[in-house]
Amino acid sequence: MGKNFRHNRAKTRDDYTPQGDPAALATELGALSLSERTAEILQKGGVKTARDLAARRMRDMYRIQNIGKKQCMEVKNALAAIGLDFRPDDAPTKEAQDAKPERPKQDKPQDDKARDRAADRGKKGRDERKSDKLGDRKKQQPNAHDRRQEQGKNKKKHDPYAGMSMYEIVYGKREPAPAVEKPTREPLPPDAIVKFNRKGKWGYRDRKGNVVIQPDYDDAFEFSEDLACVEKDGKNGYIDKNGNVVVDFKYDTATSFSDGLASVTIGEKSGYIDKEGNEVVPVRFDVATPFEDGRAIVREDGRWGVLDRKTLQVLWR
Repeated sequence: MGKNFRHNRAKTRDDYTPQGDPAALATELGALSLSERTAEILQKGGVKTARDLAARRMRDMYRIQNIGKKQCMEVKNALAAIGLDFRPDDAPTKEAQDAKPERPKQDKPQDDKARDRAADRGKKGRDERKSDKLGDRKKQQPNAHDRRQEQGKNKKKHDPYAGMSMYEIVYGKREPAPAVEKPTREPLPPDAIVKFNRKGKWGYRDRKGNVVIQPDYDDAFEFSEDLACVEKDGKNGYIDKNGNVVVDFKYDTATSFSDGLASVTIGEKSGYIDKEGNEVVPVRFDVATPFEDGRAIVREDGRWGVLDRKTLQVLWR
């Protein structure tokens, strides 16, 4: 079967004769201005003289293994240096240019029913095109979800700190803070008291369950540095472990004490107080976080900074 196939396969004939000076066409491959690599590739591809190159179209060169556009241009320049060029692409024949596909003739409706059917088809097509246009317009109109996403993007453009953590804002690094191993939870001391909730109100009791401070507060924090922040009638203050009010209920929000100070908020501004309720750092910041390792994060007029516990000075970014 294989022999019959090879015997019956039609042989292609190419009568093209390269144009140019016969002496130039006879130039051996090694005499052309080619790089050693390109000459080696052409030699492996069966090219011996300039005639073998001029007999090929440029697109035929790509059939040689490892030949690319760079090598083709190198060969073209080498041929031009001796007055030769690649074989030109075959131009379409006049008969092919003159030949035009015939349009199928459309039968015209011969009677009223045929005209009505043609009119119905035309109307249906117009309706379908109109429906497609309406559908496209609906697709182009953003829905509520898309609008929210776009608003979020615009907000990020206006706020340079949007999406950044406190660590990134302070240290200027877009990477998570170094992982800190959580310390093992120490057992509560014998005199510790913890908060509890009863009927929507918060109070405190000791380790044995005895009520130490009655549940009279709307919200409560755990004790920190012997004081606890509690909320009553929408305002926050501080009590000691005997239930005595140490700092009056006058703050809209407040945090637990750390490093001897607590962050408090009045209206939309925040500052810091000591355990006697004295305003140590004026209530002027837009953001004021609790102290940690002697530092707190603050923001004022769009600027972020670090508040030092010892000097109470802000290092602005």
